[in-house]
Amino acid sequence: MPTIPRGPSGPEQPPARPGAPDPTGPGGTGADAAVVAYAGEQLAWYARTRDRSRRWHRATELTALLTGAATVVAAGIQAPAPITASLAGAAVFIGGFRQVFNHNERYVLAAEAWSRLHLAIRRHRLVPEAERDDEARRRLLAEIEGATTAELQNWAAGQRGGGAALPPGTTPPG
Repeated sequence: MPTIPRGPSGPEQPPARPGAPDPTGPGGTGADAAVVAYAGEQLAWYARTRDRSRRWHRATELTALLTGAATVVAAGIQAPAPITASLAGAAVFIGGFRQVFNHNERYVLAAEAWSRLHLAIRRHRLVPEAERDDEARRRLLAEIEGATTAELQNWAAGQRGGGAALPPGTTPPG
């Protein structure tokens, strides 16, 4: 049985999707590499969450459309009552499923966080490696923490039913 090649930090990371940019890329050495690697991990997590939520959102929307349309057609052709009732029940179930899991909101929040992190990493990499000092690393780390905090606050506000959260660092009026 082949063994998984191991580096100093454990198993190698699985290859990225074909055509996807390497989130960690050449990140320098030492502290810079650690911050860029952390940013890459966060970026990859948001990409997976964004993609999974988008797929679930599309699947539930299409299923809702199909079951709703099938219910109308079944009633129109005077299909047996159990068939029409089953289709209507499936449509109601899908509607509840959409409300409970709200994959569209999760998709939007993850896409916003991914975009913010992606731009922060790009900005950081535009600085020549020799000029990436502690301040540049702090800015990248602050951007990572800001994106994850904003995403979490917005997710929590949505779970509470309070709409969008305030931007990080602001206080509610009053």
